[in-house]
Amino acid sequence: MNKLVLIHLSDIHFTRSSGVSVHDLDADLRNELLRDVTKLSSGLGGATGVLVTGDIAYSGQRSEYEIASAWLADLCRAVGCPEENVWVVPGNHDVDRKVAGNKVTKSLQEGIRNKNEARIDAELREVLSDPQSAGALLAPLAEYNGFAARFQCSISPEKPFWERDLVLDCGTRVRMRGLTSTFVSNANDEKGNVVLGTAQAGAPRTDGVLYLTLCHHPPDWLRDQDAVVTQLESRVRIQLFGHKHAQRVQVINGKLRLTAGAMHPEREERDWVPMYNILEIARRGDESIGLRLFQRRWHPTATCFVPDPDPATGKEDWEFIWSEYPRPVGNPKKPADAMRMTKADLAVSAVITATTAEVAGAMPTPNYQRRLTYRFLTLAFRHQMAIAQSLNLLTDEDRALSNDVLFREVFRRAADRGLLGKLWQETERRHSDPADFNPFEDSK
Repeated sequence: MNKLVLIHLSDIHFTRSSGVSVHDLDADLRNELLRDVTKLSSGLGGATGVLVTGDIAYSGQRSEYEIASAWLADLCRAVGCPEENVWVVPGNHDVDRKVAGNKVTKSLQEGIRNKNEARIDAELREVLSDPQSAGALLAPLAEYNGFAARFQCSISPEKPFWERDLVLDCGTRVRMRGLTSTFVSNANDEKGNVVLGTAQAGAPRTDGVLYLTLCHHPPDWLRDQDAVVTQLESRVRIQLFGHKHAQRVQVINGKLRLTAGAMHPEREERDWVPMYNILEIARRGDESIGLRLFQRRWHPTATCFVPDPDPATGKEDWEFIWSEYPRPVGNPKKPADAMRMTKADLAVSAVITATTAEVAGAMPTPNYQRRLTYRFLTLAFRHQMAIAQSLNLLTDEDRALSNDVLFREVFRRAADRGLLGKLWQETERRHSDPADFNPFEDSK
């Protein structure tokens, strides 16, 4: 890729009634957004993917995620990027508040929230290191995790954040890291009492890597904001946030902090203004990487999206150039084609959620492992279980596992046994638009 074109949405707030009746006032808004983003991204040479900084659902219910998933697939098809090229993080509306109100979960959350800033990391580590307490803490995000797994963005006690590299032709890596700010989120959420944890924000400095983080809550909502901000402002070049429903662009210590407006703000809000962004990242000479930011704002009388220009220049795009990214020396290593990867390579990359940052590779185009994950996990549950059963990938002990962990095991076993080709075949034949080839045929 000679450049990345990333569509940034936040607070998309799909409810169980979104798009299901003529009384949905936001249906026209979504149609206008699709028209606008299709035209703009086409003019930039096509879209690489879609980034959503939280609040995908409205109340963390499965039906809301099913509607959101269908709309995101429509969006990807409109802008010409693979349907699986969506990356998400959870917001407070992705928390099932009823589950968060359970006594054990609520006690754990408030126990973390009530620690002083210096003790938050230790308390988070202790809770997430114990299987029972970790399970209770993550329980309110179960439906979110089921949705996010198809995009390889689910979270776990072992991996509270995800990473993915997008590689420019020059060899520079844009390393996206999805942060979870909703471990401690319930009916008592207030500004300044949400917790992130320093470990998530601690992106290690690596030559040839530009970090881009996604997080729902901006720093001023975090109880541990001082430690987190120190990490972000020294390490992360592009920081994307949501939650506030108001657009704000800040440059701090040479780093861009973009707090996004909401795509679906509640119409009762005083300043109801739907917004979204497009980011274009590309090399600008031998020493520099550049970003063009296109902010789009709903115009209430024209009833369409229009540019939200840079007030300093009057231009439709905001431009940022960073000179600390020299072109990597020598020819960049080309991504391996999945059809030529070894069984060992496939076993690592086909697992739904990677356990180390090093596993997250250069995203081949197309990325067959990511495609297989997405296609399998968008099937109806009965079809997923039928496939796993037919390939003998289930055991009696699996009944104790959550769906997210279960299907992670299914992928691991399929890779270990050289069954990825059959898993692809059985998955594709249950879709209405099956692929006409199998990239895993020779993976044994």
